[in-house]
Amino acid sequence: MEIWLDTALILVVLLGLFMTGSNRLGAIIQIFGLQSVVLGIVPFLMYFSKIEIHIVFVSLVAIVLKGFLMPYFLFWAIRHVSIRREVSPLIGFGTTLFLSGLLIAGSFILSSRLVFPGPAISDFIIPASFSTIMMGFLLLISRAKAITQVVGYLVMENGIFLFALLLLEKTPLLVEMGILLDVFVGALVMGIVVNHISDQFEHTDTSHLTVLRD
Repeated sequence: MEIWLDTALILVVLLGLFMTGSNRLGAIIQIFGLQSVVLGIVPFLMYFSKIEIHIVFVSLVAIVLKGFLMPYFLFWAIRHVSIRREVSPLIGFGTTLFLSGLLIAGSFILSSRLVFPGPAISDFIIPASFSTIMMGFLLLISRAKAITQVVGYLVMENGIFLFALLLLEKTPLLVEMGILLDVFVGALVMGIVVNHISDQFEHTDTSHLTVLRD
């Protein structure tokens, strides 16, 4: 089962890499949904020999909420604001991919220097979580469209969720649900902001918001 876990973690990182290199909002949202579904499967692979009800519950909520409901909400948002592509990113796509590679390498180097108590479930889970957090942050700061920045925030939350799985056995269910609730509330608030920007300024390019007028 460990090989399947490692494969899933590598897939999570690769999907994050694909998101940073894509300019199509629809593709980015679809990849995010797929990454979230894979993350929802990871708890089953981590605790396959001792699955408990709270593990099943957290996994199913992650798959349904982050893998399906969030993408549906984001697709609704891009239809509402009538945008399809990230045309003028703040950082070029090639540069973003290069930086993503550096962040992934740095995450593996940093993880190798950290010491965690107890046996490691997988050697990839910590670097995968760090890589996902950093790529989400990079997506957040390198794109001009507000919806893409929302996806970057959600990708960061995926990385945090992945790291929290290390403590799933000892962490109360309420804390895990708090993480998922944070994702939902964050996306809801950002969605309201996106709609407000669209209504007031007729675009969602945050680079146009550097000058305020009366």
